[in-house]
Amino acid sequence: MRKKFLSTRFAAGAAAAALLFAGTVPSALAYMTDIADTMDNAFTIALDATCELVEKYPPYDNSGANNMVSYEKAVQVINTGFIDEYVRVRLDFTEEAIKNITALSWDGTNFYSVDDYKNHLPSGWTYNDSGGYYYYTPIVESGDWESVKNTLRYDEASGQYFYNDNQNLMTSAMITTPLIRYVKTTFPNPQEMRSYGLNAYSECVPFYFGNDYSSAWSNYLNG
Repeated sequence: MRKKFLSTRFAAGAAAAALLFAGTVPSALAYMTDIADTMDNAFTIALDATCELVEKYPPYDNSGANNMVSYEKAVQVINTGFIDEYVRVRLDFTEEAIKNITALSWDGTNFYSVDDYKNHLPSGWTYNDSGGYYYYTPIVESGDWESVKNTLRYDEASGQYFYNDNQNLMTSAMITTPLIRYVKTTFPNPQEMRSYGLNAYSECVPFYFGNDYSSAWSNYLNG
C-alpha cells in the first residue's frame, strides 16, 4: 500500500510560505487535504473463518416402539462470517455400546452402521480416519447470516441453532448439505432401552489456506 506523499511536502512548503502569502495558504491546504488519502492500490484484510452447526432435531415420540429408536437429526454447518471457508464435523456418541448398535442415513431409506457410514456419505462429504472428522470438500461461501439466523431457533443451553419443527432444510452455498439426516438405534431388548447423546462438533478454516479442502486443512493444522 503506497500513499502519495506530494501533498505532505506541499503542505509543509505552504506553511513555511505563510508569512509572505497568507491569503493563498487556506485554499492550498484545503486542496491538498482532499487528496492526501488517495491510494495507489486496493488492499484486502484477512479475516477469521466462523461457522455454526445447524440441526433439525424435532421432538421424538417413541410411543408404540419396541426395541428400536428412530429419529430425525439433520446436521449441517453454516458460514457465519465474512469470508469463504472449508468445514469439518465430528460425531461422538456418549456410549460406545450405543454407537455399535446405531445406523445412520442421509436419505431415510438406506441405513449404514456408524463405522460403515464413511463409505456411503452424501455428495460433498468425505471421511478421514486420522482424527475421525468428516470433511466437506466444496467451499462454504459467506452470506447474509444476520438474516438467516432470525429464521432459526437458538437454544441457549447448548449454544446451538436449530430449525423450527416444520421448517425446510436450507440449500444454499453458505451451508453444507446434511452430513446425516436420520438415526436408528436397535437395542438388544426393550429392557435395555435408554437415552443417549449423539453430539456433533464443527470447525472451519479460511479458504485461502490452500487450493482445496485437503491442502487448506493441512496447512492450517501443520502451519
